[in-house]
Amino acid sequence: MVIPKKISLNKIKEFFKKKKLLDLIKRSSQIEKNILDLKSNSPYKPDLRDLYNLYQFIILNKRTTILEFGCGWSSLVFSLALSELKRKYKTDKIRRQNPFELFILDNENKFLKITKKRIQANKAKLKLISKVNYTFASIKMVNHLGNISTEYTTLPQCNPDFIYLDGPDQFNVKGKVNNISTAHK
Repeated sequence: MVIPKKISLNKIKEFFKKKKLLDLIKRSSQIEKNILDLKSNSPYKPDLRDLYNLYQFIILNKRTTILEFGCGWSSLVFSLALSELKRKYKTDKIRRQNPFELFILDNENKFLKITKKRIQANKAKLKLISKVNYTFASIKMVNHLGNISTEYTTLPQCNPDFIYLDGPDQFNVKGKVNNISTAHK
């Protein structure tokens, strides 16, 4: 596994400028409403360093199928990285069921719609050609082998070689186990 090299924030901004993601840079400098609020109704601002590392990790390790729990700016960056890899490598040479596909799973339709709109709005400019699959699934509290955890009610059928956990929204989880819930502040 290849880990991306650390670079300065200015170089990361230059990288995203070259990728035509000026809106991403602009929004990253916006002030968040209140970082102490546990629940937010608006998307988080982009974290350029994190997004750069995610992009580089996909490119450097030639990942072809991504399963993303939660969605947001990372979804756009994943779509870009997969599109670039798809152009570089021929699909017929990869023995995978879902080559160069992004599977997004979220428990909030609102954020799925924002992400879908964002990817569509950048499709032509960024030349996005990777397939993106959007799945809504609710989440419930479960007891799994004696451990209290959360579980998505539905998962997309795929065999990812990269899984990114950026969700779920802890306050949108249904039920309790032994009176424990992630929805409790």
